[in-house]
Amino acid sequence: MAALNRSEALSLGLPFMDRAREKFIGLLTSVDNADNARLASAWQDLVLCAAENFAREDVWMRATGHASQKDHEIQHRVVLGVMREGALQSGEGKLLQVREMARQLRGWYEKHVQTMDAALALHLRGARFEPANVEVGVKPSPPVWSALREAVQYVSAD
Repeated sequence: MAALNRSEALSLGLPFMDRAREKFIGLLTSVDNADNARLASAWQDLVLCAAENFAREDVWMRATGHASQKDHEIQHRVVLGVMREGALQSGEGKLLQVREMARQLRGWYEKHVQTMDAALALHLRGARFEPANVEVGVKPSPPVWSALREAVQYVSAD
């Protein structure tokens, strides 16, 4: 986890992006520190945060015509899909797999921030972007998350 403790190394220089990054890192740290009884809940909080952050960035990229939008969005979709799989696994009691996902997520996230998000931040600064102008209604996709929650509850009930 030491890599993510270098907050200044991951700073993007845009307060709205840095706040989202700090929240994600804080929730990832909560996953790391969670005991087995709390792990599923901590992971779910992290998944919801990621879904919100990724959806927000996707809107910003579309609104400003970011050149790497498709590649960036694909990374978001793939990682969020894996994270949602982790939520299912935690519901099945496969906590070691979830802890391994968290370990690997740290490395991916650091690289993502330093490459994809850094490029997006540079683009947004150049576009003089103001997130308040486009953020109304940005939410994660509730139908997918609701279906996932129902599936986890169904599996847990067995």
